[in-house]
Amino acid sequence: MNYSGIPMEISIGGIYFPPIMFAILLGVVLAGIVAKLLNRFNLTRFIWHPPLFFVALSVITTWFVDLFIIPV
Repeated sequence: MNYSGIPMEISIGGIYFPPIMFAILLGVVLAGIVAKLLNRFNLTRFIWHPPLFFVALSVITTWFVDLFIIPV
């Protein structure tokens, strides 16, 4: 396999970070934005367990970020 297009680590100020860390951070931020929009339009009343929903939403948005934005 050719791994030349996949970033192995990202260097910021001489400190190396794995790309999955940025995917997770961006996924949680996007999940927070989606949760705020759901609260704003009062759609969270249909959600049985909001903290569990937020965790699942974070996983899904992290997967989308990983799939489309940051190739890990």
